Amino acid sequence: MRIDILLATYNGARYLPMQLDSLLAQSHQNWRVIARDDGSTDTSVEVLGRYALAYPDRFTLLKDGQKLGAKHSFAELMRHAEAPYVAFCDQDDFWLPQKLTVLLALIQTAERDLGEGVPVLAHSDLELVNQEMESIAPSFWGYQGINPSRNHLCHLLVENTVTGCATLMNRALLQKALPLPEAAYMHDYWLGLLAATIGRIVFTREALVRYRQHSSNTLGAVKIRGLFSLPGGTLNPVKWKISYQVACDQARALVSALSGVSDPLKLAPAMRFAGLYQHGWLGRRWVLLMNASLPSRWRRRISVLARI
Repeated sequence: MRIDILLATYNGARYLPMQLDSLLAQSHQNWRVIARDDGSTDTSVEVLGRYALAYPDRFTLLKDGQKLGAKHSFAELMRHAEAPYVAFCDQDDFWLPQKLTVLLALIQTAERDLGEGVPVLAHSDLELVNQEMESIAPSFWGYQGINPSRNHLCHLLVENTVTGCATLMNRALLQKALPLPEAAYMHDYWLGLLAATIGRIVFTREALVRYRQHSSNTLGAVKIRGLFSLPGGTLNPVKWKISYQVACDQARALVSALSGVSDPLKLAPAMRFAGLYQHGWLGRRWVLLMNASLPSRWRRRISVLARI
């Protein structure tokens, strides 16, 4: 089955050839890259052009001349995807050869269990590396304290466990994800919420991506979990409130997008969370506790309950 690989670039020429070569080395070879550059001032476009010239059946470059930012650049790429399966690709990582094969097998197993047309998102662990590809940590999940089993909607509302460059989704999920709402924090976070509500998230603990850390990361290892990954002691009450208001807006967008599509019971955690700030001090804490919408680590839970 064909996979469309969506690649967003911005001033990534230094690392881009290694990533593109890792795509060419994939054991699953039925794929094409749809790339979009977001106004690079380096030679990223030239690098993409060389690969498109050498492999015209593999690489397609969108040219719209707009500067959209990472989230909206990926959203634009999603609009052009046509394959049954879609993967996100960052410009500065390295994919292990079995990445697409392993994730595709996971999705297809889930599709056989769930039936045709059910949204499925598959994702993997990552190895954390520095800019020279030297290992920092063998497990990104371990390094960040991520528990991929905490993938129910009530958990994901406050703590994203899905890293976009380590995902593969089926077309059913892609179609539900568009148009990407402005309130979505990031494209991968939004897809995780959708899959948790109306489909299934599956994962492997095998690290299938070498996730490169450097000074120009859009979202790095400290922030990648989403809104609430920083240690509780580093955030003052005002910032906690702002973060949770952003999450409430995203939950409200989810309810709106799936209204009439999903079983209301499945949307209930998002509906309760979206109304968090309709309650007073005690009510907000009651909603979080009853909804089980708290971070995984106890220190962060205590920080949230003390500051929200």
